[in-house]
Amino acid sequence: MNKIINDPDTITRDIMEGYLYLYGKDYEMVPGTFGGMVKKNQQEKVSVIVGGGGGNEPWCLGYVGEGMADAVSTGNVYAAPPAKSILDVSKAVYNEKGILYVGTNHMGDLLNFELVGELAELENIHTRCVFINDDLASDPDDITNRRGIAGIALAVKMAGAASEMGCDLDETARITQKAIDHIRTISVTTSPGYMPQNGKAMCEMEDGVIEYGMGFNGEPGILREKLGTAQHIVETMMDMLIRDLDYKSGEKIAILLNGFGFTSQLEMLITAGEIKAYTQSHGIEVYHTEWNNIFCPQGTGGFSISVMRLNDELIPYYNRRIDTPLYHREEL
Repeated sequence: MNKIINDPDTITRDIMEGYLYLYGKDYEMVPGTFGGMVKKNQQEKVSVIVGGGGGNEPWCLGYVGEGMADAVSTGNVYAAPPAKSILDVSKAVYNEKGILYVGTNHMGDLLNFELVGELAELENIHTRCVFINDDLASDPDDITNRRGIAGIALAVKMAGAASEMGCDLDETARITQKAIDHIRTISVTTSPGYMPQNGKAMCEMEDGVIEYGMGFNGEPGILREKLGTAQHIVETMMDMLIRDLDYKSGEKIAILLNGFGFTSQLEMLITAGEIKAYTQSHGIEVYHTEWNNIFCPQGTGGFSISVMRLNDELIPYYNRRIDTPLYHREEL
């Protein structure tokens, strides 16, 4: 697949420069970093910093804005952000009330964020770390080993809301972790993604075959089968989600339908209709459903479904408005 880039070694820097050219009125790059960006006009509240590899669009730049994060440290494509960059970003945000780091449960992110948390504490910047582990397919038996995928959007949203509503650092971390504990995601891949550095496919897939739970770098999933109907695919995915979440009758859930980079609106709208049919036929109380291409692996066909259990404590945070250049939702 042909990819429009300059130099494979400067992709993250080039992305950042283009983003700030378009949206620099509200954001600025952190000096000395190639992937660090902060909101201008920082508020006096707990700051939320998100970070991760630069491969899944609009990850992570699209998560910085009202109701979301205050800053981002982006690594190279599918690589963790460098510790120095995270620390420089931490110094560039308002930090007197502390910083909450939100990352995905991948080894590089874990190590770098926790290291920076210790370094920041030495400079009297109080920090907490939370890591999303919503991918039920990455370890069906042990939730602590699971990867973080599209549920990161919900985790950052809850963190941003808690900080904007005046929660202190411990409470912002607690609310975010509680949300993470109630988030599950499953994906289906219909065609392989392509590395932006060279345009090569990340895995081999036959036409007419799909795979549930495949990793974004082509890691094996948990089920491969022939392409069926949208109804069958949604039923398979929702069965996995509801079972893993241990959903009980009368509980409320929010649903995030996340399209991948190669999937059409036609397919997504048909899929949304099947989610509605499934939840209605199974007596599942849906508080809110959202479709947004908010965690898209490069050039991949397919989509993911995330569900989050809600209760009276979490709903006010979930309802808050989101407004970033790449992710917008009015207050509920």
